[in-house]
Amino acid sequence: MELKVLKATITKEFQVRLRAYPVSFMVGCILTSFYTTFGAWLMYHYFFRGQLSESFGSLTGTRDYMSYAIVGSLMYLFVVRTCLNVSRTLMTELWEGTLESLMLAPFRRVSYFLGNMLLQTITTFGETSIAALIGVLFGLRIHDFNPVGFIIAVLLSLYCFFGVSLILGCVMLYTRNTYITQNTLFTAMFLVCGITFPKEYLPMWLRVLGSIIPVTDCVSLMRASLLGGFPQDQMVKLVIRAFVIGTAYIALGMPLMKKVEIIALEKMEG
Repeated sequence: MELKVLKATITKEFQVRLRAYPVSFMVGCILTSFYTTFGAWLMYHYFFRGQLSESFGSLTGTRDYMSYAIVGSLMYLFVVRTCLNVSRTLMTELWEGTLESLMLAPFRRVSYFLGNMLLQTITTFGETSIAALIGVLFGLRIHDFNPVGFIIAVLLSLYCFFGVSLILGCVMLYTRNTYITQNTLFTAMFLVCGITFPKEYLPMWLRVLGSIIPVTDCVSLMRASLLGGFPQDQMVKLVIRAFVIGTAYIALGMPLMKKVEIIALEKMEG
């Protein structure tokens, strides 16, 4: 039954994306990463004049700012695309008038959300690959590739992003709002998760906020697997911490989603 739900969800979502969403939507997502990369390039070359403080190298383990910023922007594109589309699934059902019939269907929530996550992961990999090619033109260089660390970083990121998408989906469904909710969260992530600069430059309370969002550790792991500069014991700590936080998000998100679904259905009935 679970595999049938998983397969049916992937097939349905693929047909929707193939027929309903134009190519311009994908182009717009790639442009988001381009603007982030281009903004970092302008700041580095024209505002900072290509100069970095000594603290940057000691905090990040690299002196290549453009590679640091581009990897961060690619991860930001990945988290936005996966979290956004997975968290909006039930809101889409609500807008289309199919939420009530979906809730009556005998299916497991995990299979439904995993189906959405798997399909979104495949499409996002394509968009991220194109954005990475653009990043090469702006100075992306792989200094110390760790294939094992890269695979762990990808799998752990997907696991953590799935948890974040569940919490975001609960907030969206409860408030019946996507635009303000998603943009507030993604703006906060961009600020506190170390996308284009080390989070250690932020005030303490913002660093604490960033530490409870698993995106921060996932971005650091991806940079460590591509750019090096992190000792192995520190990478192990990042993996453990990201896994624990991601698990907490999933453990909280799944039962919370069921309660929010009931509230959403009650609101539909007036």
